[in-house]
Amino acid sequence: MRQWTWGILMLALGVPVTAAWAVKKDEKLYVKARNTRVLKSAAPTADVVAVLQPGQQVTWKGADPKNAQWHQVTEPGGKPGYVFQTNLSTKPPDMELVAKDGKTRTIDPAAFVSSGAAVKALSPGAEKYGNAKGGGYSNAVSQIKTLEALAKRVTPVEIDAHVKQAGLFPVVAPNTKLGAQAKKVSK
Repeated sequence: MRQWTWGILMLALGVPVTAAWAVKKDEKLYVKARNTRVLKSAAPTADVVAVLQPGQQVTWKGADPKNAQWHQVTEPGGKPGYVFQTNLSTKPPDMELVAKDGKTRTIDPAAFVSSGAAVKALSPGAEKYGNAKGGGYSNAVSQIKTLEALAKRVTPVEIDAHVKQAGLFPVVAPNTKLGAQAKKVSK
């Protein structure tokens, strides 16, 4: 009860309360977002040390003293770096449920993400069902397919430019590859 009250007080004061509050230094946290970048420093444009997938564990070293939205971690390969707080969780991600041949089974979140199913709004079965149902359903299927096609064309560089133009907090940099971030070329 006391920890809960403390969290409410911190929220009321405008202090960010994160998943890491329940964790002590050198304990494990789980990655909960696809292509989570472990960065060399607590800046969204810092060089990428590692790219992690949901369910992978990191060792928590503490929040960055200058910006508590970034947390210092050690990735599974032993390299230190920083991860944006919303990409971390004290609990492993839920297993994904899939159905095949009339049977339901769970699969590992990392396997689900790498399958491409996690980024697709409609499975072939859902598309077939919507089109067969007709009316507004087939229209919705068409609209979702159009949105999927548009989403595939948006690049991390474009997201980065939009974030800067809109004055949003930058958590996406020009790329998710290991090493130095690609610099945006002005046209």
